[in-house]
Amino acid sequence: MPGGQAGGYCLLMRRLFRWVFRLVVALIILAVVAVAAAVVLLDTLTREFLVSRLRSKTGMEVNIRAVHVGLLSPTVSIEGLQLRNRPEFGGALCLDMPELHIEYDAAALRARRLHITLLRLDLLDLSLLQDKNGRSNFDPPGKAGNHDSSARKNSVGRLQFTGIDVLNVTLGKFRLLNMASGNGEEIDFGIKNKILRNVKSEKDLAPLGLATFAHGKATSTGDSGVDLDKVLDSFLDTP
Repeated sequence: MPGGQAGGYCLLMRRLFRWVFRLVVALIILAVVAVAAAVVLLDTLTREFLVSRLRSKTGMEVNIRAVHVGLLSPTVSIEGLQLRNRPEFGGALCLDMPELHIEYDAAALRARRLHITLLRLDLLDLSLLQDKNGRSNFDPPGKAGNHDSSARKNSVGRLQFTGIDVLNVTLGKFRLLNMASGNGEEIDFGIKNKILRNVKSEKDLAPLGLATFAHGKATSTGDSGVDLDKVLDSFLDTP
C-alpha cells in the first residue's frame, strides 16, 4: 500500500474507532439506565425501552431480537440489534450488531461511575451515509445538516466513565457513502475476538487500529468526503 494511501487509511481508522467507541458507550448508557431505573423490569420491557429510545434518537426502524438483564448479577446482554435507514436514505440495513454483552461494577454505578468489567462487542455491519445537504443517516428527522459540534453533549451523560477492564471485539464490514457524489469506501475488518485490557480512553484502542490495518481489506470509489465526527455528533446530541 503506498505511503499516502496508508496514511489516509490510518486516519480513517482512528476516526472510525472513535465513532464506534462512543456509539458503544451510548448504548451502554441506555442499557444501564434501563437497569438502574427499575431492576425488576422484565427482559421484554427493557427491550421495548431500548427500541423506543433508539427510535427517538435516530428516527430509524429498530429491531432487537432479545435483551437479558441480570437481576442477581450486574450484566446486560443485547442480542440481534439492527437499525434500518429511513426511506430518504434508501431503507437498507445500516447497523447489524449480533451481540453487545456488558458486565459492570454495581458499586461504582451506585456512586455514579460507569466501570465496565467486561464488554463483548460483535459488530457485523455498519453503513454511514451522507446526502447532498450534508445530513447523515444518523441525523434525527428534521435536523439541519450543519450544526455546531461544540454543542456536543457528554456521551457519558450524568455518569463518569472510568474504564473497561476487558474489551472483546469482533468487527465485520464498514461502509461509507456520499450519496451526492456516489463515492464511497468499504472495509472488511476481519477482526475476531480481539482482546484489549484497561481501556480508559480512545487512545487505548490503538492496538485495535493496528489489527485492522494489518488484516482489513479496503475498496474505494473515490474520497467519500463524509465527516465521521459530524455523524457521531448527530447520534449523541439527542438526549
